[in-house]
Parts: sequence; C-alpha cells; structure tokens
Amino acid sequence: MTQAKPQVTFTSPMLKAIANPLRRQIFDALGAMRTGRAADLGELLGIAPNKVSFHLRELAKAELIEEAPELARDKRDRVWKPAAGAFTTGPPAERAADESPSAINAYLAQAVHEEQMRLSAMLAHAQHWYAKGENPGNLAEMSTSNLLLTDDEQAELLRRFAQVIPEFREDQQNGKIESSQPASARKLWHYAGLLSAEELLNLPHPGDESS
Repeated sequence: MTQAKPQVTFTSPMLKAIANPLRRQIFDALGAMRTGRAADLGELLGIAPNKVSFHLRELAKAELIEEAPELARDKRDRVWKPAAGAFTTGPPAERAADESPSAINAYLAQAVHEEQMRLSAMLAHAQHWYAKGENPGNLAEMSTSNLLLTDDEQAELLRRFAQVIPEFREDQQNGKIESSQPASARKLWHYAGLLSAEELLNLPHPGDESS
C-alpha cells in the first residue's frame, strides 16, 4: 500500500467538501477504518451504500481521500483511504492566501458545535449512570490535567500527543494490543484533545457583551 502523507493542512475546497455533516461523518469513519468500501462504511454508519458512494466521490474530488487499488478485488471494486495520516487547519499565517476565508470559520463553528453536542451527551450519560447506580456500558471517558509550560514545552507536549494515536493504531494493526473481544466487536470512537492557556478565559472575544 502506498504511504499516505503524514499530515496535510485543510484547503478551502477540502473545508467546503466536509461542510456537509453526513460527508464529514463518512470522512471521520474512513479515518478510523483507514481503508474501506462504501458498503463497509454504510454498514458501520447505517447509511445506504449508494449514498455513501456519492459522498466518497465528492471527498475524493476535494483530495481528502483517494483510492487504494492495490486492495481492490477486481477493476470494479473501489477501496478508499484517507489522503493523509492527519489533517490540520494550520496556523493563521498558512491561511493568508485563502480564496474563501469563510470556509475555515464555518468549519471551526461546526467543529465547536459537534464537540458541544458530544460533551452534553457525555454529561447526560454520566449523570444517568451515577443517579441510577447502573452500568450501561462504557461509552465516554474524560480526563483533565493542568501543567506549567513554556512555549517550547507546550510544543513538545503537542508533538508527543500527535504520536500517540498513530503508534497505537500501528500496534493495533500488528496485533500488539491485547483484547478479549474480536475485531468485529469494535465500535467507532471519537477522540478530541484540547490544550488551552488559562488566560484565554480572560481575553475579550468578538461578540462578547460589554459590561
């Protein structure tokens, strides 16, 4: 299999392509699977394969995903994979030449909204769990830490975080992660890391109401 680029900065066409919530869901699922067919993604997400195929083609046009012909069973078989190991919005300086600056703002707003929805669902799940004293199954985990860091130390911490999932995924693929359940028992999980300076809470932001 050809090696995907380690990390790619989202372009405006890429951001426009994943502005569609269902397309973004398909893109995220393929990122977790690493390779897959429309039927595989449809089964995982409960979506008709023909609908998945349409969105996969749109993601390919935006160069977010690409075909993996080496995994195809025949010429009609289409197997897809992410075009990169990871994607990033990049620092503001990299986006100075954006033809459509609104694309990055729309993407960030969508990302914040989805994380807020996930956090609300996590809190409701936990509250029900503790109130009922029942074990409904582990569906969410949250942990927080506080550190004193210089800018260089913060950059090193982020670099280490960025290595964790790729290294875990490689160990998983090589059978180095012990599990009593078969691979068919896997479900899709979402991980989001957030590192923020405490002073961010005290900064004025556009749209804030003045006293």
